[in-house]
Amino acid sequence: MDPKKTSLVLNIVKFVLSGIGVLACILVINGPNTNAGIQVVEEFRDGFEMSFAMMFTILVIAACVALILVFFVMHFISQPKKTALSIMGILVSLAVYIIFYIAGTSDTSKSLLLKNEVSDGVVVATTAGLYTTFVALAAAVLVIILLPIYNRFKK
Repeated sequence: MDPKKTSLVLNIVKFVLSGIGVLACILVINGPNTNAGIQVVEEFRDGFEMSFAMMFTILVIAACVALILVFFVMHFISQPKKTALSIMGILVSLAVYIIFYIAGTSDTSKSLLLKNEVSDGVVVATTAGLYTTFVALAAAVLVIILLPIYNRFKK
């Protein structure tokens, strides 16, 4: 199959499945009315709807993991260089995240003035994720700015 057609088919499947997932989450899973009191929330937690919501979430996550693997294999067959670069980017992002996670943060729930207190591990993981995102965005901006300059000098 032509790589352009394969890419088009994969993109169409990706958007259709994303739309189906969003609609299913909106239409199928309704949480409890938290304004009705704690008893309603506990009944929801112990009832069928919560079990269904958990199983649905597990199913969606498993399906997403399977589709991601299928998309990677399909893209690796049709565009091996781009796919290898994507995998390298994911691994570099993971390494950057681990570095920020190990480095830690001086922030706490109290210093962040959070309404609901969370554990220090949540604060560290969230901070590491934010810093990783900022590094990735900075790298993307640098590539966008420097790539045309590099291509001009390359000629």
